[in-house]
Amino acid sequence: MADARTVETYRSLRETVKHAPGAEPIKSVLIVDVDRKSPSEVARRLAAAFGVAGDNCVLIDANFRAAGGDASGLSDLIRDPDTAREFEAIDGLTIVGAGTAAEPDLLSSRSFSTTLAAIVEQYDYAIVTCDGYPASADAIALGPLVDAVILVISAGVTGREPAIRARDALDRVGARILGMVVVERPRRWF
Repeated sequence: MADARTVETYRSLRETVKHAPGAEPIKSVLIVDVDRKSPSEVARRLAAAFGVAGDNCVLIDANFRAAGGDASGLSDLIRDPDTAREFEAIDGLTIVGAGTAAEPDLLSSRSFSTTLAAIVEQYDYAIVTCDGYPASADAIALGPLVDAVILVISAGVTGREPAIRARDALDRVGARILGMVVVERPRRWF
């Protein structure tokens, strides 16, 4: 169970996405972990915040480096759209896993953008996550295909230069950067 401060933080982030200025409303958001060794929980928690608010939300895992399991998911839909299946929704949140194919180049395929658009069309909001930057260039491939990008940096860990490089790389491909989320580094007890 998350503490009240954490719940309020994600509630605020959800409202920022919902009411972001611009001509077009935001329906799809890419969460990009910058210079982190392991993925943050920001994407999952933001998607859950949409679900709690009663929004029909989907969490899409586009980290094909972590794919290769038994459950079909996004990579399988890209390879064969006829394999489409109903994904289970729990409390307003649907999760589309990475799938069985561990092929990051699928993100650059022609059918990826079509598949992503078809999934996003079915929901009020879509939160997309991928392998971190700069460890992979997945965010660069995905950034132009979503409505907005949120960068996740770690306090006391992510330096200013990696954050700026990530922002600039996404800006160069035309991604709409909504902002940055700073997560705390785990405290150590001695």
